[in-house]
Amino acid sequence: MKRAAAVAVIAFLAACGDGGKPPPKTSGTDDAFEAAVAAEKERDAKAAAAAAPAPAEARPQRESKGAVFPAPFSWEEIRAATKSGRTYRYRVEVRGKPAKERVLTFVKVDADGCEIFAGGESPKRKGWPSLQKDSEFPKERVQAREETVKLPGGKFDCMVYEVSGNDGEVTTYYFAKTLPGAPVLFYTEVDGKRMKTTTLLQHLQGKD
Repeated sequence: MKRAAAVAVIAFLAACGDGGKPPPKTSGTDDAFEAAVAAEKERDAKAAAAAAPAPAEARPQRESKGAVFPAPFSWEEIRAATKSGRTYRYRVEVRGKPAKERVLTFVKVDADGCEIFAGGESPKRKGWPSLQKDSEFPKERVQAREETVKLPGGKFDCMVYEVSGNDGEVTTYYFAKTLPGAPVLFYTEVDGKRMKTTTLLQHLQGKD
């Protein structure tokens, strides 16, 4: 409304400029004033419309995840197996790079979830259902089998999920039946070449 106010001020000053006697009105002055006010109102209306939330039917919808292959463990099983201090120590090998270790520690465990500490970063809070969903994958991309593996962290009977990705990528996860939670071994291959392998070196149960 600044332009309309400016026009009004100019008109007022003009009216007071000749001994306090207003000049005779002209149709041109009135038309200009009305046009300025109308234009300002139109701009205000457009700004208000732009700021208003879009109707529900016009808002973009989240893409549905579709059918998923069942997770190897329910969130109740993960919760029952996870105590404060539960720790996974992994060796991470990336093609063409030196091997590194990664440690995941579960802290502040309660009925709703826990915090996961992964080194220098701050702990990340996750609920139990969210941890279950971490091991859910699109049904059409999963091939499942059972296999026994011997790792530095122990010998485990596992549920194995081969998950197909894009551009020839396949990630294989080994979930130990006796350790509901994170996989004990997982690796990614592209066109049959191993690109990254994460292997369990040690698992600590934690305490109540």
